[in-house]
Amino acid sequence: MEDLVLKQRVLDIAYKHKLSHLGSYFSSLDIIDKIYEKMDLESDIFILSCGHAAVSLYAVIEKYYNIDAEQLFLKHGGHPHRNEEDHVHCSTGSLGLGLPVAIGRALADKSKTVYCLISDGECAEGSIWESLRFIYEHNIKNIKVYVNINGYCAYDSIDEEYLTERLRVFLPSINIVKTSVAHYPFLKGLNAHYHVMSEEDYTNEKKL
Repeated sequence: MEDLVLKQRVLDIAYKHKLSHLGSYFSSLDIIDKIYEKMDLESDIFILSCGHAAVSLYAVIEKYYNIDAEQLFLKHGGHPHRNEEDHVHCSTGSLGLGLPVAIGRALADKSKTVYCLISDGECAEGSIWESLRFIYEHNIKNIKVYVNINGYCAYDSIDEEYLTERLRVFLPSINIVKTSVAHYPFLKGLNAHYHVMSEEDYTNEKKL
């Protein structure tokens, strides 16, 4: 079930600071929250490879570690900057970067489980496929890869079924989550990626 407090927090920060990447925020928020629910918060690591969804990460860190999400945004910006004290374990933004780092963290300490969220748009990067192959061929047990498939990248739509088949071939244990932001009236198709909320968008969404 969607955490409405988290959603409102992301909505408020995104509107106040006139941020885009709204589709990424709202489609990944519940995935990140569910990962943190199952993590050992004292030892496990989460890496947001799709760094453009950073505000959702900040909101979840606030929920579980009581670190102010807006202050995290002001400190780290629209893409995460590594700071272990803030529970931000990897600087991401360039697509395809986080998953290789997650593999390194998993190999460096096999007592920890490393969780990594990638996006469907990131799957255009060769580093993603190389990483998935490496995880499978080396049988790395302490890494859990999640994919947010919302059907869109920055400039195009995604063939969801084709991508899902390819991902499962490369890494059968991969966790695929199909999401949608179609219920947000201001997030339609490709416009969802770079849309900035108007006052009307924000006011109407707060009523729901």
